[in-house]
Amino acid sequence: MPSYSLANISRIVSGKLLGEGEVIISHLVYDSRRIQHPETSLFFALHTAHGNGHRFVENAYAKGVRAFVVTEPVALEGVTQIVVTDTLASLQQLAAYHRRQFSIPVIGITGSNGKTIVKEWLNHLLEADYQIIRSPKSYNSQLGVALSVWQMESQHTLAIFEAGISQPGEMSKLQEMIQPTTGVFTNIGEAHSEGFASMEEKLREKLQLFTEAKLVVGPAELLASLKNRTFTWSTKVEATLEVFDVTHEAGFTTIHALYRNEKHTLQIPFSDEASVQNAITCWCVLLQLGMDREQVQERFRLLHAIDMRLQLARGINNCLVVNDSYSADTTSLKIALDFLAQQSAGLKRTVILSDFFESGKGEEELYTEIAQLVNHYRIQKLVAVGKTVSRQLPGKIAAGVSLQSFSSTEEFLQSFKTSDYHNEIILVKGARKAGFERIASLFEQKLHGTVLQINLSALTHN
Repeated sequence: MPSYSLANISRIVSGKLLGEGEVIISHLVYDSRRIQHPETSLFFALHTAHGNGHRFVENAYAKGVRAFVVTEPVALEGVTQIVVTDTLASLQQLAAYHRRQFSIPVIGITGSNGKTIVKEWLNHLLEADYQIIRSPKSYNSQLGVALSVWQMESQHTLAIFEAGISQPGEMSKLQEMIQPTTGVFTNIGEAHSEGFASMEEKLREKLQLFTEAKLVVGPAELLASLKNRTFTWSTKVEATLEVFDVTHEAGFTTIHALYRNEKHTLQIPFSDEASVQNAITCWCVLLQLGMDREQVQERFRLLHAIDMRLQLARGINNCLVVNDSYSADTTSLKIALDFLAQQSAGLKRTVILSDFFESGKGEEELYTEIAQLVNHYRIQKLVAVGKTVSRQLPGKIAAGVSLQSFSSTEEFLQSFKTSDYHNEIILVKGARKAGFERIASLFEQKLHGTVLQINLSALTHN
């Protein structure tokens, strides 16, 4: 995790330090309901359209937080305060400073639609080659970008962040925090257009994200003003990748294009127009990275649809099931566990968890962090599926947690009994290669057909 002293943070944000400056901070928080590591947390009392974060300083204090960024000093014993004129601006200053400590490639994604899909697909397509840090879910706002960038650590070799705006003047702040070396522009449409005088103004604002980017990927029609630092695609005009034929058949789409005067073909397991455009955008990124065409095709075949809503469904024996069976990283685990806690309503909390792959962290550090999350969210039953998770978690989780271990998904499937699950809310959380969709189907195949879909953007106050 990042590690900054309060004295250093105060200098970075040009604040007035009141109290002990040697305290080390690793976690930035703004919601007093979601404090997990109070001793190393810095609480930002944000002013928003919905209220004043200073009202929740005492709540954070009651949970053990002793470091605050405020615009009005608070009278609490034993706290350190950094007094500033604008708490959100200070959070963004800190994020921008943290970003400047890294020289790794950073991909910044913007556009009216498809930002999160492209980000998640690029993560899947590139995770075998890089240690990737990316925006959680759709964290692309003035606050969300700052929190995303703060997660950058020394083990990461690639960052992928998305940026969303709704009015003029916003993108320059996001650019300062993300500072992309490669830009990705998905498209431009009507989303959030009410804040702009024209589509041209909206385009100019979005392009500000790429002010210092060495290369920008996107539709040729939208990137003409960027001249010689683009990798473009088009079905109509001259471009780096010229798509000349798109055919659909039985849930698959085959895309034919010219690249460097050679014909290239890409097959994807989707047929809708939005997925085709998003796939072409990702294809361009992989081509400019010099990836072998056979390797590109193989990775695209494994892409799956990204549902940015966690689904809560009724399952067997009065259980509720949260299916998050295509990703396993600590950021998405925190979000899923928070959702589980909010929806538990007295039900026993159960988590079925796979091995975590390619995190860039040592096993001991990674699974200690996972165990801390399990303990913090008061999980009562943990099912560990995989050799590493089964070996690492015993001894790390709280004594009251019922732990079951299986060496593989196949072993779990063979031993599964519906009678083992009653009156529980069950999070199915697995890496893509673990094939946890098969586990989720054990619960979901007997559903009554009622599914509640939760918008994660609202959940994360983003």
